[in-house]
Amino acid sequence: MKTKFRIFLAIMSAVACLALLAGCSADQQNDAKTQNRQYMSSVNSIMSDMNDSMSDFSDAIKDGEVLSLSSQLSTVNDCVDKLKAIEAPDAMKDIHSKYVSGAEELQSALKLYVELYQDVKVPESGSFDYSKYSSRLSKIKEHYEAGIKALEEADEAVSNA
Repeated sequence: MKTKFRIFLAIMSAVACLALLAGCSADQQNDAKTQNRQYMSSVNSIMSDMNDSMSDFSDAIKDGEVLSLSSQLSTVNDCVDKLKAIEAPDAMKDIHSKYVSGAEELQSALKLYVELYQDVKVPESGSFDYSKYSSRLSKIKEHYEAGIKALEEADEAVSNA
């Protein structure tokens, strides 16, 4: 009888240990999911702010406001810095690097656009060399398209995760 009791006690102890391990594993999975959600919430907020700034940037282009362009570029720069500062969970590190890469490419495109716009509007040498206009515009387009592509890849990776 004592032997059966000891075996029963050992089995119950093993079941209790397994239940605790399963509970810990579920907590870790929930914790990782929570971290991923918090990360994506932060990214979405920053990218929304960046999108708003880019819309304002477009409006400034229409209005021909160089100071407003520079101001919107500064806001985009702040968004990129905030995005870089986010600590991504391990499962999101590759995705994070794509978001950062995409945001940096868009930032570069806007920076080059502001420089081009300023050079055309108020050239340093008194007149703008229009022979370089097309190549500079192509460079802006390359950065913009690379940025959009990286952001689309990041979004796709999130949806497949």
